[in-house]
Amino acid sequence: MHTLKVQLGLTLSILLLLSMFLFGLVLLMFWQRSAMTQEAHASERILHLASLYFPSDINSENRQPRSPEVVNFFNQNGITCLQWQQNNATTTHSLGSCSPDLSLDSLLRDVTKSGKTETAYSGMTWNGFFFTRQHLLLAIPFQRGKDIQGAIGLVRSLQEVSTSIRHVQKIFFGYLIVNVLIFSTIGFTRLVHVVIRPIQRLARLADSRSDQTDTSFFPGEGLGEFSQLSLSLNRLLTRIDGDKQELRSTVDSLKKANRELQRNRKEMLRAEKLASIGRLSAGLAHEIGNPLGIIQGYIELLAEKSISQDDRVLFSKKATQELTRINNLIRNLLDFSRTPTASTVVTVEIHTLLQELIDTVRIRKKTVIIDFETDFSATHTEVTVDSDGLRQVFLNCILNSIDAIEEKTSDQNGTIVISTSNETTDDMKEYVLITVRDNGAGISEEHLETIFDPFFTTKEPGKGTGLGLTVAHNLIEKSGGQLNIFSTAGHGTTLTVKLPVSSQPSPN
Repeated sequence: MHTLKVQLGLTLSILLLLSMFLFGLVLLMFWQRSAMTQEAHASERILHLASLYFPSDINSENRQPRSPEVVNFFNQNGITCLQWQQNNATTTHSLGSCSPDLSLDSLLRDVTKSGKTETAYSGMTWNGFFFTRQHLLLAIPFQRGKDIQGAIGLVRSLQEVSTSIRHVQKIFFGYLIVNVLIFSTIGFTRLVHVVIRPIQRLARLADSRSDQTDTSFFPGEGLGEFSQLSLSLNRLLTRIDGDKQELRSTVDSLKKANRELQRNRKEMLRAEKLASIGRLSAGLAHEIGNPLGIIQGYIELLAEKSISQDDRVLFSKKATQELTRINNLIRNLLDFSRTPTASTVVTVEIHTLLQELIDTVRIRKKTVIIDFETDFSATHTEVTVDSDGLRQVFLNCILNSIDAIEEKTSDQNGTIVISTSNETTDDMKEYVLITVRDNGAGISEEHLETIFDPFFTTKEPGKGTGLGLTVAHNLIEKSGGQLNIFSTAGHGTTLTVKLPVSSQPSPN
């Protein structure tokens, strides 16, 4: 607020100074012009008076003024030179010290020809604010009766005019300073009362106002524009209070919804895992049924009394291996279906994880032959992520590729190519890029825009929840990576997952 006072005071003083200075400058210029005009009229009267002291015939030999008092009069009035010339004469006669620079010859000739008074100025001098003339040159016709016998002129110094102008300038400067001080003080005091104090009151009331304050800024005061400003601020604050209450209600609702989403996230992941297990169930029945038949055959052989002891040991070992195989299959399914109690963020080796998933999905009973090809070219493959979530992401990707291949009505064998590579961005951050490519049915262009939407699926009811890619997309982005899908209907799908390489060493 003090800065505003200083700025207003300086601005007001400068404006007053400039306005009064320009006004005074214009007055001085008009005053100088008026003084020069008066000097010209006075000089013309002096010439008329001087012509009376000449003889009646300017061509006579006695051409000097009749009285010596004329010379004293000329000197007292700043006339430095008096010149005259008769008609059709080539010589000019002078009285006083006539400088060659101040010759009246051309002026006298012009007056002789025109019969009119001629005025000119010579020399320039700086007079404080502007330049002024140094000498006045004036010529009038010399006549007796109606006849013009010649012309008479004078050179008069304007030093007296310059002196009076400088004297007036000193008075003007004093007047200017006094007026600026007086009017600046009065104007600044008025501005403080009309503007600064109401603004200070606004600031104090705004700082002290709380949500429970219901008072207006200028209650009952008629302050013109500030009264209107007070009403506008009160209306604005009322709207702000209403918006604040609405915002609080919205934030509370969002917090509640966020808590609900956090609770449902684990259930969504578990539901998607169960859906994946359902898609594996057909393969499990076949894969577990075969080992059970083998075990049953070995047990029947063990009941035979005719087999040797070595055969009994061999058959028992074979049966145990088949039981171990069944146990591993069941454990893998339990690992996929188990809902973690908390997100486990650990360092995961991508190649090991992908190979385990490929071995697991091979047990799934498929209607067509599917070949799995791998190209693990990446050299840095450790990432720090939610291990259970990442396992579920790649499982969904592989199972989706298998479903797309089975959906395609073609005798061509299915192929799923899983490859890895490393990429380095411009900011020298390293990523591992995992690509899953199949030659299945592909995805239509209109479905690509909504492929990551929750509960969106093109599968038949009961064969998909529509949450797999949604969960995968959210988890990959949360881990600082990217998940993209490129597909053309009838020509297969390519899915890419890019994750930042972990800087932490993997546990031994």
